[in-house]
Amino acid sequence: MIPKKEPNLMRSGVLFGFIAFATISRLMAPYVLGHPSNLAPIDAIALFSGAYCASRWRAMIIPLLSVWVGDWFVLTALHGKLEIFYPGFYWQYGTYMLLVLLGSSLRGKVNFGRVMTASLLAACIFFVISNFGVWAGGYMYPYTWNGLMACYTAGIPYFKYTLASDLLYSGMLFGAFEWMQNRYPVLTRKPIGLTR
Repeated sequence: MIPKKEPNLMRSGVLFGFIAFATISRLMAPYVLGHPSNLAPIDAIALFSGAYCASRWRAMIIPLLSVWVGDWFVLTALHGKLEIFYPGFYWQYGTYMLLVLLGSSLRGKVNFGRVMTASLLAACIFFVISNFGVWAGGYMYPYTWNGLMACYTAGIPYFKYTLASDLLYSGMLFGAFEWMQNRYPVLTRKPIGLTR
């Protein structure tokens, strides 16, 4: 007989392993792919955390910690900067928190179509907010309508990488975890009555 907490511990361990793999792949991307801008798993990690983490607090912390570790590594190892946060980081971090909420709408309803739709929405949300943040930072574009449109126009070439990575990493994370839940039912979260 499996102790009551062991399945939850196993599920948490597998979830952590998936997220750690995605985070490590972000750290390895500069060495393997030359670090194409916006080709990163963080949007997918946020969706995945929102969909599968029982605690909303934990679901929020996981992608933020993943991106912070990755950013710190990229800034120090690749650019020689000793910054804890970069200017305007809060736009991206806030976006990841929104994506966790989007991912939580998938709880108990994960299927191919919903994951791909959420991934497309995640890429669009990231594009809109992150480019708005660049414009609002005021150091690259004037505070005018034309400045805002110039900022969004300049961001278009990077959107394909965001979309590709969101679709790819979400497909990998959700697909592999769903397959594992089907193969190993102990990983499936069972409803245990009313919760807060």
